[in-house]
Amino acid sequence: MRAGLNLPQYTIDFADGLSADALVRVARAAEDGGFDSVWLSDHPFAIGPDGSVSGALEATTTMAYVAAATSRVTVGSLVLASSMRSVEQLAGAARALDLVAPSRVVVGLGTGWYEPEHRAFGVSLSRYPDRISSLSRSVVAVKEAGATVLVGGVSQGVIDVVSRYADVWNCAWDVPTDAFHSLSRSLDEACLRVGRDPSAVSRSIGVTLLVGARAEMHGAVEAVRARAPFLSSLELSALEGSIVTGSADECAERIAAYGADEVVITPFVRDDLELVARIAEEVLPRLSRRNTGAQQSRQ
Repeated sequence: MRAGLNLPQYTIDFADGLSADALVRVARAAEDGGFDSVWLSDHPFAIGPDGSVSGALEATTTMAYVAAATSRVTVGSLVLASSMRSVEQLAGAARALDLVAPSRVVVGLGTGWYEPEHRAFGVSLSRYPDRISSLSRSVVAVKEAGATVLVGGVSQGVIDVVSRYADVWNCAWDVPTDAFHSLSRSLDEACLRVGRDPSAVSRSIGVTLLVGARAEMHGAVEAVRARAPFLSSLELSALEGSIVTGSADECAERIAAYGADEVVITPFVRDDLELVARIAEEVLPRLSRRNTGAQQSRQ
């Protein structure tokens, strides 16, 4: 199972303020630690439950910055909203990114869904069938530009697009293993309906991870609580059922149970270089020792 790291990108992700250089330090730590890939999302901002707005580094330009600052890891997007960019913009971005890091870029695409960001940028959020059609056109154009294309999403419309065109399918974030297996089987069936070998589509899962002894995990929760008022009531007990937590063995076992081809890990404290190093040193080797292939997830 390949392993990727979801990079810090939003103001709330950084203890000392939004910083491209701090993001690059995390990306380089991931590369040095043995991660196969690093990933960025595409929301221009995040709105907290209390209405607070957290700014963000723009996805495609930051991908280029990270790609230029690293030498080995694949740099990918989870995922660019095809509803926010034209087909021509996405294909152009793919070509530009390949110039920066030939054969090291995965262009992840999705339908787009978050209405506030569309409104903020003066872009209307189209009807779902129109977004599926736009996604299909975008995937084809980006593939023609020469990029590896990931498509993220769980709806049947998205899965149908994946079955026809995508190289990788991603399911994020933190879905139960049985739900991932069910969706993966649906993708198998969709591939067979269009005459495509299901094994031609790689499977990717996104998880949030907090590894360590209980006291260490409590400390991490306290660190995150301090970053925003709306997180002040966050409790470890509430997280344990929804994200991957525990010892390195426990975390590796839970991730391996997905049987995915790749896992993209969001560290619970996203700019914590020590946590990134610990995941690299303790969790990744245990994953590599488990011979849990994608085939076992599709039983």
